[in-house]
Amino acid sequence: MKKLLALTIALSTFTFSAWSQAPVINYDFGDKEATFNPNPGASSTSFLPKIVLSKAIKVRVRTASDGTGAFDLVKSGADFIKGAGLEIVAGTTTSKFSIYNLTLEGVAKTSFNLKIDAATAGQWVFANGNSDNSDDLFQGNGGIKETSTEIFAGLRWNLSAANEINFYTRNGAKWTSVKGTSFSKNTDYLIEVYSNNSVEAKKYSKEGEQILNTGTYHIWVNGKRLAGEFTSGGLESGKTLNGFVFYGVTPKGNETMAKAWMDNLEINGNL
Repeated sequence: MKKLLALTIALSTFTFSAWSQAPVINYDFGDKEATFNPNPGASSTSFLPKIVLSKAIKVRVRTASDGTGAFDLVKSGADFIKGAGLEIVAGTTTSKFSIYNLTLEGVAKTSFNLKIDAATAGQWVFANGNSDNSDDLFQGNGGIKETSTEIFAGLRWNLSAANEINFYTRNGAKWTSVKGTSFSKNTDYLIEVYSNNSVEAKKYSKEGEQILNTGTYHIWVNGKRLAGEFTSGGLESGKTLNGFVFYGVTPKGNETMAKAWMDNLEINGNL
């Protein structure tokens, strides 16, 4: 069945686990091609498909105020795209895709397919956390700052002239390089992040039983877990994980804007 005929399901499926009643959102951008690149830049909560279960849940895109950057719903660019996927052109400030007001508690599994192009400068950032005001990371226009305390998990990919992409995670107020982890340009990846901001340790089953301690998250890349536990980016313990964001930035003066593709996003309140 075409996704167009199942718009309210395939775009934003919202199901419940019988044992926990935790939500599962499957968001895959539908079938239609479209472009959002206003000049001067702007934000929109209507360009991307809505999550139909609740009017309170917002799906937002934002482009740089100088008109650089764009969001395109495309049918090509990465092998994992089904129907349409999201192509993001990183502007000189944040080209940002975010979802907030999610009805999640203190645990979440977030997964998505990602491909980053061969641009020689720029960065891409994923984060989840708690959104509670219009100026925070998830609802506002800015990127992550040292003073940002709404972040739980934070992942960053830094681009250079090399084919290898430098990878960092957010540890408190700082970014920490992750050694022994290789990301390459123009390569398809499945990213899975298991987050626990509840007040007790949790278990989940993937390649055996995994223990996820409070205040930590696990990262899996193409089915393999990265070594170690990654600690919270500063979010207060026990706060809900009701925000998701992915954004890109290209430095001013760079001739080529960085580009990335995303599809098959799942945000799951069950581990």
